[in-house]
Amino acid sequence: MINLNYQDIVNKIKEVKGLSDEEIRTKVNDKIFQLGDLISESGAAHIVANELGVRLYDLKKKRFKIKDLVAGISSIDIVGKILNIYGIREFTRNETVGRVGSMLIGDETGTVRVVVWDTNQLKMMEKAEEGSVIRVKNAYVKENNNFKELHVGNKGGLELNVDEEIGEVKFSSVIRKNEPKKISELKEGDFASLNGYIVQLFEPRFYDACPDCNRKVVDSRCEQHGEVESQKNAILNFYLDDGSGNVRVVAFRDNVKKLIPDPENGNFEEYKQNIIGNLISIDGKANKNQMFDRIEFVANNIQEFDIDAKIEELMKQTEKGS
Repeated sequence: MINLNYQDIVNKIKEVKGLSDEEIRTKVNDKIFQLGDLISESGAAHIVANELGVRLYDLKKKRFKIKDLVAGISSIDIVGKILNIYGIREFTRNETVGRVGSMLIGDETGTVRVVVWDTNQLKMMEKAEEGSVIRVKNAYVKENNNFKELHVGNKGGLELNVDEEIGEVKFSSVIRKNEPKKISELKEGDFASLNGYIVQLFEPRFYDACPDCNRKVVDSRCEQHGEVESQKNAILNFYLDDGSGNVRVVAFRDNVKKLIPDPENGNFEEYKQNIIGNLISIDGKANKNQMFDRIEFVANNIQEFDIDAKIEELMKQTEKGS
């Protein structure tokens, strides 16, 4: 069944048949009574629409604007300008390593975070550029911490560099972004940027990963891609301190190599001596480690701290205040 909410179906029936809200409500209630309360309101509305000869397929393929997104709607297309690419991170669930990417897009009506799960679409996302126009296809809407998100699964798609004009983007009053924070301010679920010194570094661990999706491989088999020739992927843990506190940071694959270019060569102690005390910047997300009852930080992007950019930023702030 096409996943549409009740009001979408009502609006389509009104448009095609010219019925009032009250008339449609009566038909839906009659259908629920007829089926003995064994069907949802939306399900009953689907049946009513079908009996009236109203095609909901056209509604399913409707081009949405961001302001029209409602949690629960699926199989929708939307076009927007890429405002911010948050990157791709790895996560571990039930001893399986997966990848998820996200970006912020906008149109004339608002902004929305796009969350990408499908392996093929993650490869497309790696080619995306901020400022370009993208079409998100066959996606579904979820609500997360009172934010609507557009999710792209294995039935969804991304089309890059779409030749369509997007007018001036209307920014939402609150946009999730990586805000500069002190470690002492971190709370579970925060997307943040941290600056601090590496004060402790632990030897990398490795897992056998699928070369296509980077998920954990067991006995040479990937859950998604079957028998594969696995590759070694690194996981690195270290502590970051910014003067307000310290936090354990978890980094995967490419971010590990930004600190340890060749993590498999066995010269960890040599690398460690050169890394301890380095000042770095990290974008990522704060998660709660339930076992140890502490906040940890999963790195999406690690880079050297840009002291020149920081000085320029402070000078601009000083000029504004004077």
